[in-house]
Formats: sequence, C-alpha cells, structure tokens
Amino acid sequence: MRRGRTPQAGVFAARHLTGPDVKDFTPVNDVSAALTPAALTDRSVLSERSGVRCESACWAGRPVFLKTLVFDDPDTRARFEHEGSVARSVRHPLIVSPVAQSRDTLVFPLVDGVTLRDRLDQAPLAPDEATLVAGGVLAAVAALHAGGVTHHDLKPENVMLDGGRAAFDAVRVIDFGMSHSVHLPLDIHSGTRMGTPHFMAPEQFLGVRGDPRSDLYSVGVLLFDCLAGGPPFEDAFGWLAGLNECRAALPGPEALHGLLGQCLSRERERRPASAPALYADLSSAREALGLSPLPDLSAWTGECP
Repeated sequence: MRRGRTPQAGVFAARHLTGPDVKDFTPVNDVSAALTPAALTDRSVLSERSGVRCESACWAGRPVFLKTLVFDDPDTRARFEHEGSVARSVRHPLIVSPVAQSRDTLVFPLVDGVTLRDRLDQAPLAPDEATLVAGGVLAAVAALHAGGVTHHDLKPENVMLDGGRAAFDAVRVIDFGMSHSVHLPLDIHSGTRMGTPHFMAPEQFLGVRGDPRSDLYSVGVLLFDCLAGGPPFEDAFGWLAGLNECRAALPGPEALHGLLGQCLSRERERRPASAPALYADLSSAREALGLSPLPDLSAWTGECP
C-alpha cells in the first residue's frame, strides 16, 4: 500500500459505466420529494464506514453515487448533514456536488473514471500531465475558497479523473466530509486534527481550520506526489509535529521547484497568498517549460447557490 492511501479510494469510480457529464444534471438544493427508495434502482453497495453507506445506483435514468446515513445517532447525523451542506454550497464543473437529497441520502453524479491515486499507482505523471491535473484541482479550489469553503482533505484519493484522463478538464474534486465553511453557523470539526497526515498542513494538525492556505499546502503535496510517485515526508507525523524536517528531494523540472517549496512551507505566510496566485505561478512555470499556459481561470469560476 502506498503512502497516504485510504480505504475509501475509488468509491466514486465507474470504470465500466458510461455516465453523463456532471453538467447534464440539474442541481437540487432542497430536500427532494421525488427522492424515494423506489426511485433509486440497481443499487449496489460499495462500502460502509462511520455510519454512512456508499452505493452506485440509477436515479431518473442516470447512474448516480449515493451516500446514505445508516446510523442515526446525533454525532453521525451532524457530520452527514455538515458534509451535505458544504458540498451543496459551491457549484463548479470540476467539483462533484449533490444533485439531489433526502433527509438520509445524498445523490451525486457518478463519475466515469478512476481516482488520481489509481492513476498514480500505475506510474508518476509527466510534468505536462501533473501540472494540468494540479491546475484543475486549483481551479476547483479557487471556486471553493471564493465560496468560503476550505476543503481540508485534498489528496489523490479525493480527485477523480473523468475517463481516466490526466487532464485539466478531467479533474473532479470530491468528498467534503472534513471541509470548513464560513457560512455555516457551527463547524462541527472545530479544534480537531482531521485530515490525512501525508497531505494535511502542519497548522491543520494543530487544529487550525478555515485557512485557505492549508489547501494550498495540500495542492503542493499533491503535485509533488504526481511527479515523484509519493508524498514528500516519509515520517508525516514527525514533520507535522515539528520533530523532523527530513523531506524528499523536490521532483520534476527545476521550473517547478520554487512553487513546490513555497507550498510545502511550514509557515503559512510563506505559501502563495491565494489559489489564483498559485494558479498563475503554475501557469508561468508551464510556459517556462515550453508547455501551453493553463486555461484562463476566469472561464472556470463557480457559483454559490
């Protein structure tokens, strides 16, 4: 098992199913009266963890991914409702948001592809593909941050690649179970050390939540992993706790080393100031490598329903 891998990797994947484009779904932000058990067919359980069952199914003639609450204790319901609220709060082509919901079920479009982790398990990505994928993740992150959301669990397991392509427009960011939103009256994860050790920022390990620069750290680790085939710190807990500074050599071409080093800084103020700023730096680095710049970020803005 590679470093940083989680047992939930791939639950959104549908390798043998041709699913609709995410844009084909009409978002449903209120509880859907039409979303009844009878309306969901061809259900197949993929996993069950922490009181939530994940399934593939068919709804309104379309393949979907379901998250269903199966343990109705107050803490589990609070976490489930928190995830649904955050995931509904931003709409973007590169973000997988719910298309319908009931009290106990969230319905997502089923992405026809694999996780970025699945792809990296085959081999690291070339600089062109790695920077395109990181650029897609950053475009999604910029939209999240503009909507007041910090993801707090960006990693290859939570990035789907539509059609298995390592491309900008194939990126789909998923899983908002650990996210923070400035628009929610209560952050149920406040003060907790939630995250994946190899990809979480040092301040996140100390319980700091809601700082967008934590996501920029995670994007830096993700780009590092794409290029190197593994994250930068072998002893993730030692690094997070400040007990060691041993980091693997920066991978890929030198033109990427500056932004990688900034993203991986322990001090938040030394990281890029924002997702758009890092996006611009990444695009400039691609041009320095003789690659085409990233798409105009203004063409990939999201909306907050």
